[in-house]
Amino acid sequence: MTGMRDPSRMRQRAGKLQRERYRLENENLRIRDMIKGTVIKHYKKCGRKVCICREGKLHGPYWYLSFKEADKSNLKYINIKDLPRIVRLAGNYKRFQSNITKINRINRQITELMGDIREILLSRRGKK
Repeated sequence: MTGMRDPSRMRQRAGKLQRERYRLENENLRIRDMIKGTVIKHYKKCGRKVCICREGKLHGPYWYLSFKEADKSNLKYINIKDLPRIVRLAGNYKRFQSNITKINRINRQITELMGDIREILLSRRGKK
């Protein structure tokens, strides 16, 4: 047998996937704070009738945290002094969620490999 029909290579692949899953899990466990949402930059027109914003030079940027709550989109204003902290916390959330997606994909791959190994080993047993 050669390639991915070789249980030895399949075990090696599963081990590599397990190590990557462990790395991602540990990265998530090291995250101490996060905030759900994405930081967005927004420019606005003011309410004055005579203003430069009426000619295209909008006011801003203003920073907001965009997030969903109970299937409703929300924007929360971010004070400029809080911006670096909120950017970091929102980045932590994004990385945490991305890692969970990767961990789930790895789990499916490992499960598939284990099923393939089982089938190969069982088919060998029937040939003896």
